Amino acid sequence: MLGGRSALASVFLCFVCLLGPTPPAAGICTTDLPKQVKSMIKIAPRLNHLGSRLYTQTATDFQNCIVSTLKCFSAEMDVLINEWKLANVKIPQKKTLVSGLKRLADRFSLAKNTTTSECRQCERLQQKDAEEFLRELEGTLEKINSAPCPPEDSS
Repeated sequence: MLGGRSALASVFLCFVCLLGPTPPAAGICTTDLPKQVKSMIKIAPRLNHLGSRLYTQTATDFQNCIVSTLKCFSAEMDVLINEWKLANVKIPQKKTLVSGLKRLADRFSLAKNTTTSECRQCERLQQKDAEEFLRELEGTLEKINSAPCPPEDSS
């Protein structure tokens, strides 16, 4: 039987193991953002004349740098929304889209001890047109949602 400090250390170690880290995407899902992105993809071909070019992340960026990828998507989405707004395009729930991507990045940051120092800055990424950018974002959100998602809160 253990006594004193060694017993306390054993209990603490067991507690830490029980509360240990979860896989990076476990329980982090988003169902509303993909719907919003799909609606924007439908609009994008009609707005090619605007010539929007956005720094676009890839599947590799997402695998290696989840948080910075989501932050870049959020920043570029803000740019796209502002460009479309200047062209008098109505975008439903535009504020929730940008803030939702920021919240998603924050949730990944909290779930996994992440560092963005090895990740490419947004401005170093390839620029693509709005439709390609939105399709990459849609694919990234689908990857996030491919992990088991907890039931949505009905409140």
